[in-house]
Amino acid sequence: MPRPKPFKYLLATLAILAAQNAGSAFAQNGELSALTPAQSDGLDRNAACRNFDPIARYGNELVFQIRRNDAPVGQHIVRFNRGQDGLQVVAQSNIDISFLGFNAYSFRYRSESIWQEGQLSTLSVKVDDDGDQTSIAARRENDQLVVDGPDGQKSLPPGIFPTDHWHCGVLQTDQVLNTLTGNPNAVTISQTGGERLAVGNGMINATHFTYDGELQTNAWYDADGRWVGLRFKARDGSEITYRCTSCQTDNAQKDHRG
Repeated sequence: MPRPKPFKYLLATLAILAAQNAGSAFAQNGELSALTPAQSDGLDRNAACRNFDPIARYGNELVFQIRRNDAPVGQHIVRFNRGQDGLQVVAQSNIDISFLGFNAYSFRYRSESIWQEGQLSTLSVKVDDDGDQTSIAARRENDQLVVDGPDGQKSLPPGIFPTDHWHCGVLQTDQVLNTLTGNPNAVTISQTGGERLAVGNGMINATHFTYDGELQTNAWYDADGRWVGLRFKARDGSEITYRCTSCQTDNAQKDHRG
């Protein structure tokens, strides 16, 4: 009998990847609370996410520490490169969970996409979920995004966003491409207010958004539309958080502006 997979689809919102409902604040166990009310006007989705240029917003790399029940278990890195074919985006996640000194679970995720004129042109995803390997491929053809995944081939609208989160244009949509299953997920994305969010070695103002529907998760963005945090529950009930380690704190932003 195969052993159960309590972390199956652990990241599926990126999610990485099939998340459940939201819980309490990021930080626990006596640590400084990562979420507190913020004095901020929040994110204007229309203004900040129009003609979104990730290299101008993030630089060439965006890095998160992945935490399970507030303990570090892995890393998520998104790299951006502008080439002749368009904007190349490579996202990689690595998770390793140990129990009594043994590796109890491992997860590897890699996606490579090309974006042209703000829309997804091609996508290739490979997942190794503790030995279970799956792949997804997508390409734009004749005003459709043709997706080949574990459940077969589907034709989706060309403007659909994959569950990568770095492009805040996703916040204005009601359907996303799940990068684990290759299926479209109907979602309602609501803005729930401004909060203070822990990143790296400090705090920033961020706007909290919740996903409801076929995909449920929580995501945070700063006032410039940059993705700065993620939280969801895994199928085993544990809380998974993405804490940005490459994001500038309030003081660093002030120093950078001069």
